[in-house]
Amino acid sequence: MSKKCDKDIINELLDLSRINFTEEELEKLCKDIDEIRSLLNQVSSLGSLNVKPLYNVWDSELNPPYSVNIEKVNIYDLIPNERVAQNKIKIPWRGE
Repeated sequence: MSKKCDKDIINELLDLSRINFTEEELEKLCKDIDEIRSLLNQVSSLGSLNVKPLYNVWDSELNPPYSVNIEKVNIYDLIPNERVAQNKIKIPWRGE
């Protein structure tokens, strides 16, 4: 699996998420994705380590709540206007 980051797919995901990235930010994101993919490939190459399965913390034995009663918040009320453009929120990237 030596595929590189596909900028077209990333741009589609950014559009669906209503997030804007500059070309430089997109390059950094693709580099990060490629590094993550490389790490996952290294982990996958280890094969089976005979580790016992994990459990789900929301297991029915723990009686999780079926709903959480919290007040909904409009996220645009929390974001400074200079971070919003065309109904998209510009996310600070690496120290902006």
